[in-house]
Amino acid sequence: MRLSLIALGIFLFLGLGYAQGTVYKLRVTEWSCTPSAGVMIARGTVVNQSGQTLNNVRVNLRVVDKVVTTVSGVPNRKVYGTNSAPIAVRSLANGASSRFEVRVRPTQSQGVQCQIWFRSPDIVQIPTRVPGQ
Repeated sequence: MRLSLIALGIFLFLGLGYAQGTVYKLRVTEWSCTPSAGVMIARGTVVNQSGQTLNNVRVNLRVVDKVVTTVSGVPNRKVYGTNSAPIAVRSLANGASSRFEVRVRPTQSQGVQCQIWFRSPDIVQIPTRVPGQ
């Protein structure tokens, strides 16, 4: 009886953890991705809402097919270019914002779209709310 109550408690705890959803640590307030002389340039502003200072944050840009194709039942997007760059503020305090800009010279510039995400040496990929993505 006691063992089953412990097991039930563990399952309940794990279930509540999964039900919480993603806790976003960064929020992109505005951004754009535009072509210029053969280069795609993503620019915008990101706000730290993690509750702590984040150091050495980098923005990553990937230029991919606009249309998703399916290969053997798996969604697939061809990648035409990728790059990263540090955001403007090296040590981003909680509640602070920073501008970012990253450039990629893609192998194709027609029928593509941009995807951005953020990372740091401490957090491989920082959960980020990005409008329009």
